[in-house]
Amino acid sequence: MDKESLLDLLILAQKDNEEAICYLVRKFQLLIKKFARQLNYDCAETDLIIYLLEFTKKLDTKKIQNYSEGELVNYIVRLLRNKKIDIYRKNNLALEEVHTEKEISTEAVPGFEEQICLKELLDMLSDKHKKVIIAKYIYGYSDAEIGTSLGISRQAVNKLKNKALEQLRTQMKAEKLMDY
Repeated sequence: MDKESLLDLLILAQKDNEEAICYLVRKFQLLIKKFARQLNYDCAETDLIIYLLEFTKKLDTKKIQNYSEGELVNYIVRLLRNKKIDIYRKNNLALEEVHTEKEISTEAVPGFEEQICLKELLDMLSDKHKKVIIAKYIYGYSDAEIGTSLGISRQAVNKLKNKALEQLRTQMKAEKLMDY
């Protein structure tokens, strides 16, 4: 296996050649371990290996057959790095959703009255609208990142965000009229 090119290994791995699969995983093992340490959660290494194997299965080898060995290695390194970033963002957004109520009530807004007002306004929104608004305006995620986390398109996130903001504006206008 040591004399096989990376392209040949990828082709053999697509055909479920166990030796090629093991060699491919070993070839990128140090990088996978490094990224798994950076992700800092149980099974991160396994998730990255699974992703590498899934990528190998889906790879159109005709598109990369003119790549040099170095270009193929760099391609896979970039692929794994991008997956690490995706996993990191997804895990952080999921963790932030769990702590949303606590963080909004204690950290996001300085004044006590503003905290209560913000919490009441957000409680009027549906769960999906609330997640989008919090992720966008409190944590600063892009529409694309939120969409990836929620399993919807960027355009759907934008529609949810705009509808939620309109609901908040309407509610705030109604409350101002009632105060007078």
